Amino acid sequence: MRRIIGHGGAGNAPPPLPAPERIGALIELPIGALRQAWSDAWGAPPPKGARRRFLMLGIAWKWQEAVHGGLPKPLERRLAALAAGLLRSGAPNGAAAAHTTPPRPMPGTRLVRAWKGERHTVQVTESGYLWRGESWTSLSAIARAITGSRRNGPAFFGLRERDVA
Repeated sequence: MRRIIGHGGAGNAPPPLPAPERIGALIELPIGALRQAWSDAWGAPPPKGARRRFLMLGIAWKWQEAVHGGLPKPLERRLAALAAGLLRSGAPNGAAAAHTTPPRPMPGTRLVRAWKGERHTVQVTESGYLWRGESWTSLSAIARAITGSRRNGPAFFGLRERDVA
């Protein structure tokens, strides 16, 4: 079996295999070697009780991240904010508390809603929302313009679990 784990250190270690070959070779590794590969890739031991598939996916992710770069910075910030919100909510095991407000969709997201046979598409922007070529600061204002009545905008566009009829 070829060595696939090391990224350096020992001067006589063979050069790492190209990413697809390295990742494909993970399936041949015994669980102990997968745990070591996880520790090498993440800089920490794997979670207790982690299964083979989870270990392989986590290792493959880190290797691909090293080759292709990680997540876009705005997404990293968004994920960090979501994680901080979960920690602040005091929800057990990181689960979202029932009373927490869903986060605002990321800029570039398109929200689509059919109303009385007409399709309405709203694009999320950095400063608000874009609907029919106009900027809006509130989804509720857009929902009101569409329906003619007061509506919870996030619920109307399916961002909250409520009756949206």
